[in-house]
Amino acid sequence: MNAFWAKLSTYFVRGLITLLPLLVTIWLLWFMFSFLDGILGNIITLFIGHPLPGVGFIITIALIFIAGYFGTQLFGVRLFKFGETLLSRVPIVKSIYSATKQVNDVLFQEKSADEYRRACIVEYPRKGIWSLGFVTSDAAAEIEAKAKEKMINIFIANTPTPATGFLIMVPAREVILLDMKIEDAIKYLISAGVLKPATIPQEVPIKKES
Repeated sequence: MNAFWAKLSTYFVRGLITLLPLLVTIWLLWFMFSFLDGILGNIITLFIGHPLPGVGFIITIALIFIAGYFGTQLFGVRLFKFGETLLSRVPIVKSIYSATKQVNDVLFQEKSADEYRRACIVEYPRKGIWSLGFVTSDAAAEIEAKAKEKMINIFIANTPTPATGFLIMVPAREVILLDMKIEDAIKYLISAGVLKPATIPQEVPIKKES
């Protein structure tokens, strides 16, 4: 009888391991569908009087593609800048939008290669356990003054949703920069370590002020 339950348990665990990637994929797709469909779905419901599942999702995806297209055109760039100017004049909205845009620019926009916007590893949440993060900037001057050493702001992203996470401030001497590209690091996070970059990154010491 014990052998039967042991074999049954083995089958269950093996089945769970086999189906887990599929289940996670379905869950992520459903989450994305529900979230995107909900952005405009409620507005559509108000106009027509009843919900149309999927319409909000389709319109949202179409708007994203349209925004991406216009974002690469001169007219679109000017239009977006005009919209940002308008948002910057709204008291509460400007604070939220400005902070979000700065984080987006630091992490995802292509800019000159320097020691910032780099993937890194830090010992967190305790010594001996390493976490993958993203260097965003130097810590605030007051924080460095109180800590009495060079401090670096590190964004620790969540898995499998790297757009969310939290900020930690780490002494520069404890930060190890990676040659890993930002997009490769994000894939690494989303896949929970399954999708590994092909190249072996070299350790790059972070610059310290003299």
